[in-house]
Amino acid sequence: MESLKEQIKHETELLRLLWITAIVTTGGALGLLLGEATPVRILLAGLGFLITLILIAVVLRQEITVRRLLRQMREKERQA
Repeated sequence: MESLKEQIKHETELLRLLWITAIVTTGGALGLLLGEATPVRILLAGLGFLITLILIAVVLRQEITVRRLLRQMREKERQA
């Protein structure tokens, strides 16, 4: 049971870090668009938004993992 709690704690921290990274990446991409619209800036902003979309997909998958682990923990508590 303790190892499951530690795994949930680890996965939750990873989820938090992924959200922060997605927010920062979005901010960076938006910041690039606020300046002069050069091809390089537009390309980098587009790449930033693409990375943000990938991060959001990873965040959603991580959320599912955390919920699954919580369900497992509840089931073990009921059995005990």
